[in-house]
Amino acid sequence: MHQSILSNLAIVLLMHLMMSTIMNYRDRLNKRLVSVSIIVIFSGAVISMFYLPIEFGEYKLDLRLIPLVFLALLKGWKTTIPVLIIVSAWRFFMGGDGAVPGIVFGMVGPTLLALAFFNKNNIHTMLLHKFVIVTFCWFISDFPIIFIIPDGLELFKSIYLIRYGSFIGAAFILYSLTILEYKREVLKQRLEFLATHDQLTKLLNKKRFFNVVEKKINVTRGNCYIAMIDIDHFKRLNDTYGHLTGDYILVKLSEILRKFENDKMTVARYGGEEFIIYIDEDHIHHVVEILETIQNEIRKTKFSLDGISLSITVSIGLARLEDSQLQTAVKAADEKLYKAKKNGRDQLVS
Repeated sequence: MHQSILSNLAIVLLMHLMMSTIMNYRDRLNKRLVSVSIIVIFSGAVISMFYLPIEFGEYKLDLRLIPLVFLALLKGWKTTIPVLIIVSAWRFFMGGDGAVPGIVFGMVGPTLLALAFFNKNNIHTMLLHKFVIVTFCWFISDFPIIFIIPDGLELFKSIYLIRYGSFIGAAFILYSLTILEYKREVLKQRLEFLATHDQLTKLLNKKRFFNVVEKKINVTRGNCYIAMIDIDHFKRLNDTYGHLTGDYILVKLSEILRKFENDKMTVARYGGEEFIIYIDEDHIHHVVEILETIQNEIRKTKFSLDGISLSITVSIGLARLEDSQLQTAVKAADEKLYKAKKNGRDQLVS
């Protein structure tokens, strides 16, 4: 019996290992392939347990519920229902007197109960919350033994401690591993964000901007443009009101620029008080309209901090990106920006 319990636990651990591998490489895989892989992994884990039962006299049970319950709590209906259909059909065609009760009480009922508690932030809920759900699922699975089989009450009394203990043990192991994987993934995403974004404004940094734009210009067939934006008299603002106010202006300006971002427009902090924008538009007058809209919104925005209310303006240099020569376009936009500032600032030169 103990060997069978350990075998079921080994399946749970192998399932988690395979899931972790899939999630680590999901950015390189098609979304549909990831979804199919999850369904295959969980279905395979449950079906494997059918062939490694835990024997209590002449009766055979297993820990099939653990993968199903956790899948329901963490992934919801869209992924869980296909798995439930596959494993239920497999168990039905295996046959035997316990097939139908095993499907109804051992899989469908408890899984539907777990699905009722699904929400996208389930990973954050308390440990006690998870184990209460697992307890109810175990009860739905095992309590009908009392009424379904001869001497069911005596069998239930003799096995409920080891059954419940193995359920809780497997649930605790899988939950702990899932939380560790989740925290590792969160840390990985934070590190990736720090490596690719400006820490103050949260916009893309210059290096990441060039990487992103290089990929875009390799697939686009239309005209592309690079715009350089510089805050007018920013040094004077810093000297007069302090660097905290300067940082506040940079953050708020970044929020304005971010509102205009879409699939055809990418924004980054170039350095200091300069920002860079990539725009994929066929006609330059559309690009000019977008940039003038941004300019006007910046003009009418009041930047208020600690009782100080400031208005700012920006100068913009615009250049066409020709023949995928990104660095050349950036240099040309920078030269136009210099011309805009030299001609009195608060203007767009294209």
